[in-house]
Amino acid sequence: MLVASDNKGDAAQVAGLLKSEFGHVSESTHPEQEVEDFEAFQPHVLVLAFETIEKAQSYALGLYRFSRTVSAHAHRTVVLCNKDQVRTAFALCKKGSFDDYVLYWPHAQDGLRLTMSVLSALRQLSATVVRGPSHVELVSHVREVSAIQPVIDQQLKAAEQLSQEASGSLSQGEGTIRAGIDELYELLAGPDAMGIVDVKDRPALARVFEALKSDLVSRAFESTASAVEPAISKLASNLRDKLAPHMRALASLGEKVSKTRPVVMLVDDDDVTQLLVAGALERTPYDLVPAQDATAAVSCLRRKPSDLILMDVNLPDISGITLTQRLKLVPDFAGIPVVMLTSESRRETIEDSLKAGAADFIVKPFTKEALIKKLDRFLLASGGDPVVKQQQAPR
Repeated sequence: MLVASDNKGDAAQVAGLLKSEFGHVSESTHPEQEVEDFEAFQPHVLVLAFETIEKAQSYALGLYRFSRTVSAHAHRTVVLCNKDQVRTAFALCKKGSFDDYVLYWPHAQDGLRLTMSVLSALRQLSATVVRGPSHVELVSHVREVSAIQPVIDQQLKAAEQLSQEASGSLSQGEGTIRAGIDELYELLAGPDAMGIVDVKDRPALARVFEALKSDLVSRAFESTASAVEPAISKLASNLRDKLAPHMRALASLGEKVSKTRPVVMLVDDDDVTQLLVAGALERTPYDLVPAQDATAAVSCLRRKPSDLILMDVNLPDISGITLTQRLKLVPDFAGIPVVMLTSESRRETIEDSLKAGAADFIVKPFTKEALIKKLDRFLLASGGDPVVKQQQAPR
């Protein structure tokens, strides 16, 4: 726990209350050291024990402006307030600037309420699920795995072709050996034998050679063919049967993934922009998550990972460019494409955005069609095809 305040007495009072329940409680009471203290302690729960909400906001703003680790370090923030600022505290928590508030000043109304709030924050933090693959990543993985189906079909067809070719090769080999035996007979006992061998009983020799062809050669090749061809066919059939349930499961997964909706986060404090984007996405396959500043954006990202971020350049706490740069330093967020929203198309702004890690930008005001086209570029398959197609098990 880290208790931050500009009043040493208040910080000590709050820290003392928490120490009765928690073992690791530190205090930060020097404004010029707030960033260093946060980065040194790396708290799981940050308690803002300032006498006014404005001072708490100023402290949080300083952290997001100057600390490079505040976005990367998962933590929960509890702000203390007085009865006149309860509604303001509620609104800020609802927006995502803080995670919880406690009515505390001028004195604790309920000494255990703060402890309970911190316990709740710790439970939420421990229950936070490590970010899994995004919708786009999941679709990509399903596609890659689904690509094995045509490969399997091709290999099974090749096995069947091999079986046919093996049968043909055996027949050809049998004919070649039989012809060779005939040639040997003609050489030894045929009309043109030229007396190489003195054969007294040619009919008997002919019968021996015929028996050699039928009893030895033909039977041997028939036995080989009857063993090879069914073995290959059985192998292909068994493989199809074993793969069938897995391919059906893959088809089911593809169908489920195709029904999921990519999540788009809009980080913008302009209510008009929020309404315009929400209206534009009403009949699209995208879900919209709003955030009005950097603090709320990071908090929302930890609760509900997004597949794409629409980032306003000018945010009330830190610039969208700075936030983008910070997010790219966090492994869980680095892969999320960021599309900058800017009311100016200055080359400097665009270059700074791209250097920070932005994938693209949209100049305000923008049309619904331009916005959807930009989102489709990152979140849907090329050419507008369905993200995942139904896969069939091999036959």
